Amino acid sequence: MTESLTPGRGDALLLVDVQADFLPGGALGVPGGDQVVPILNRYLAQFVRRSLPVFATRDWHTQDHCSFKAQGGPWPPHCIQGTRGGEFAPGLALPAEAFVVSKATDPAAEAYSGFAGTGLDAALRAAGVRRVFVGGLATDYCVLETVRDARARGFEVVLARDAIRAVNAREQDGRNAEEAMYRLGAVPAELADLAHPDPGASALLTDLYELTMLQTYFEDGMTEEAVFEFYVRRLPEGRNFLVAAGLEQVLEFLEELRFSPSELAWLGSTGRFTPRFLRRLEGLRFTGRIQAMAEGTIFFPNEPILRVVAPLPEAQLVETRVLNLLHFQTAVASKAARCVLAAPGKALVDFGLRRAHGAEAGLLGARAAYLAGFEATSNVLAGRRYGIPVSGTMAHSFVAASDSEEAAFLSFARANPGNTVLLIDTYDTEAAAAKVVEVAAVLRAQGLAVDGVRLDSGDLADHSRRVRDILDRGGLRQVRIFASGNLDEFALRRLVAAGSPIDGFGVGTRLVTSTDAPYLDCGYKLQEYAGRPRGKRAEGKATLPGRKQVCRRFDAAGRMQEDIVSLDGEPASGEPLLETVMEAGRRMASPPGLGEARRRLARELGLLPARLRSLEAAEPYPVRISAPLMEMAGRLSP
Repeated sequence: MTESLTPGRGDALLLVDVQADFLPGGALGVPGGDQVVPILNRYLAQFVRRSLPVFATRDWHTQDHCSFKAQGGPWPPHCIQGTRGGEFAPGLALPAEAFVVSKATDPAAEAYSGFAGTGLDAALRAAGVRRVFVGGLATDYCVLETVRDARARGFEVVLARDAIRAVNAREQDGRNAEEAMYRLGAVPAELADLAHPDPGASALLTDLYELTMLQTYFEDGMTEEAVFEFYVRRLPEGRNFLVAAGLEQVLEFLEELRFSPSELAWLGSTGRFTPRFLRRLEGLRFTGRIQAMAEGTIFFPNEPILRVVAPLPEAQLVETRVLNLLHFQTAVASKAARCVLAAPGKALVDFGLRRAHGAEAGLLGARAAYLAGFEATSNVLAGRRYGIPVSGTMAHSFVAASDSEEAAFLSFARANPGNTVLLIDTYDTEAAAAKVVEVAAVLRAQGLAVDGVRLDSGDLADHSRRVRDILDRGGLRQVRIFASGNLDEFALRRLVAAGSPIDGFGVGTRLVTSTDAPYLDCGYKLQEYAGRPRGKRAEGKATLPGRKQVCRRFDAAGRMQEDIVSLDGEPASGEPLLETVMEAGRRMASPPGLGEARRRLARELGLLPARLRSLEAAEPYPVRISAPLMEMAGRLSP
């Protein structure tokens, strides 16, 4: 077997029977079977990103299959052809190009293995596969037999042990099946063991003090229920509101939280942690409750937007990543919302990837901008991952490398019909606009059209007026003008106020780095432990204790009037903003989707008092602290 766990040429991902009937609540539910879905999605992302093949087996029984009890078999009817129970699990991100293998289709023959009576062997060999990464359901039946047959046929096998679950008809069946697969030569692995994984998937992406605190909590038996809340203490200078964003990534992180064997081994090698503590970490999962404001909700200082209720070690461990995810997307979404307000009716496109502070920032920045109302992104992976429309034009280097601007424009238009936005500021902007008029006539004769031109330098207002005049006089009134170049909400406002005939803007560096407010003064603080309210009195960082709710009141015209921060459960008028989205470490419902968050924010911006839509600081929105909460804070022991 090869030692590298990096998926590459000759590798394939093989998902075994990840079907609705094998999830809890299904006809033959495997305990914890639903837990493999988000983990397998991360494996799928790794293989899809590398353009490696994906195979998926499914039980595809007839109504009278011999394995059913009515026919003398051991199982209730399940995974019957054409039924919902036979479908792949909801939320499984199986790519359209995946090779689906139907097994157990013969009513007279049982078939646990994906190779039994199917074309899986031939399909793998035809794809040049030598090694399969295997995950799915159930460990002690179909996964075991599929691995057994794969090894018998000479395939190398990597067992995704974090993405399998067992029936465990007998207590040790799952463990025994794993050991049997290892004896057959399968190599155990988890997501974090794959070389070059997404760092956000690693439980080690945290601050050291989270782990030293966990070790202390376990040693002292401090494992009772704790309540932490995330909030922003004060608005950045000049800001009037913030936009909640990043919840989806937080929930994904919490569902998948676990330490891999290699991570635990590394922690042990540091000499900082006891073997007993590392054994506790081996089985640590997030089992708590999350209550939060929905993404796209407008909020204000000292309002909790997320509450974590979990055993103290779990709630403590997740602090760093929760802060990391919520802080960044909230900062960018809030900046992007200001751009939307500054340029109403204009098409805004995220151009931030190339100057983002890392790959994750580029991806999540594009997501936050789209949530806030941007129409598209230049980031291709963000387009694929989040379903954001992708937009782009052409490069100065292409124009410079061509024999002439006219030649560059013609070549680009012919290679990209239907997406012809020409960059016209490489040399002389107005001269290039005149060339566009000439080129458009040539293209028109060939059945092609120029869709737009892009300005990326100089006095954009002046250039746009001159270019608009040239295009209009040349009969190209339909050609749009798109502008970019160190733009932010203030530049957008100036250009719009000047009446610049610009139809859309690319906003990049100053958006994704939130240049004027690159960080938020936010916290994730303990509010309750073991049933007692807790808090800080530190100078400038005092907290309000207890579990809290935020209720929003509206005036007669339907606009936001005031928010009330009160104790959770305290009678209060208004619309409660925090809702339960995760229970016992599992989401309460399928992710609502980025489009829903986008629509929510659009509605809320419309309900925002007019003064708060300004780019300058206005009279603050009223946030009132309830009397019972103030009384509790006053009683808090130092």
